[in-house]
Amino acid sequence: MDVLLAIVGQFGLYGLLTLGVAIIFAALRVVNLAQGDLAMTGAYVVATVTGAAFGWRVLLALVLCVLPLMVIERALLRRPLADGLATMLVTWGVGMALRQGAELLFTSTSRSVADPVGGTVELLGTPYPAYRLVAGLVAVVVIGAVLLVTYRTGWGLTLRAVADNPTMAALLGTDPRRMRIAAFVAGGLLAVLAGALYSPLLAVNPTMGFGLLVPMFFALLFSRPGALGTAVAAAFLVAALAVLLRTWLTDTLADVLFYIVVIGTAALRSRSHVRRLLSWSRRILTPARP
Repeated sequence: MDVLLAIVGQFGLYGLLTLGVAIIFAALRVVNLAQGDLAMTGAYVVATVTGAAFGWRVLLALVLCVLPLMVIERALLRRPLADGLATMLVTWGVGMALRQGAELLFTSTSRSVADPVGGTVELLGTPYPAYRLVAGLVAVVVIGAVLLVTYRTGWGLTLRAVADNPTMAALLGTDPRRMRIAAFVAGGLLAVLAGALYSPLLAVNPTMGFGLLVPMFFALLFSRPGALGTAVAAAFLVAALAVLLRTWLTDTLADVLFYIVVIGTAALRSRSHVRRLLSWSRRILTPARP
C-alpha cells in the first residue's frame, strides 16, 4: 500500500510537469527546457515568503509568474518559432538565467519548507505522511481538471486543432498567436504549481529543476502533440518505475538503472514495430473528438 501511495505522490509531481510541457509543445512546438526551473521558481516563492498560509503562498507564486511567462513567450519565443533548435536554446537560456538569478539571490544552499499538514494518516493499516498524500491528491485533481478542459471544452478543442494543423486552424478563424501565449502561460503555471506544491517534500535550491527534466522529457517522448492523455499516462509509468526501483534498490543503483531504462527505451522507440505499437496505444488512450 505504501508503494502505491508513493507512486501516486510521485506521479503528481511528474504529471504536472509533463502535462505542462506537453501543452506548450502542442501549441508552440517548443520543447521548454526551462520547465524544471519554473518549478524551482515556484518553490522559492513558497520558501521565501513567510507570514502567510501555505495556500496563499502557492497562489502568490502562480500570480507572480503569469506576467513573466507572457513576456517570455512574446519577446523571446514568437520570433524564432520556426526554428526548433533556436527555441530550445532560448528556453535553455531562460532556465539558466532563472538558476543563476536564484543562486545570486539565495545562494546555492538548500532551503526547506515546513509541511503545512503534519503527522501521518493510516490507510488500510499503512501509516503515510499526511502532506505527501495531500500533495499527490491535489496534483491528481488538477491533472484531471486540465484533461477535462482539454477534451471537453472549446478551448481544448482549439488547442488540439492548433496542435494538429495551425494553418488550417487559422483559416477557420482561430488566432494561433493568442492560443500559443495562453498555452505557454498555462503550461508554465503547471510547472510553477508543481514546484510550489511539492516544495515541502523537496530540497529547494537553484538546481532542483534540472533533476526533474529527465523524467519529464522521458514521459513527453511517448506522446504526440495534442495527445495530452498519453503524456499523463507516460508520466505515471515513469513515476511507477522510479518508485519501484527505489523500493527494491539503493538510491544510487536505482538512479543508474532508471537512466539505463530511459536510454534503452528511447533507442527501442525508434524501431518501426515499436512505433506502430505506440501509435495503437495512443489511439486507445486518446478520447474521440466531439
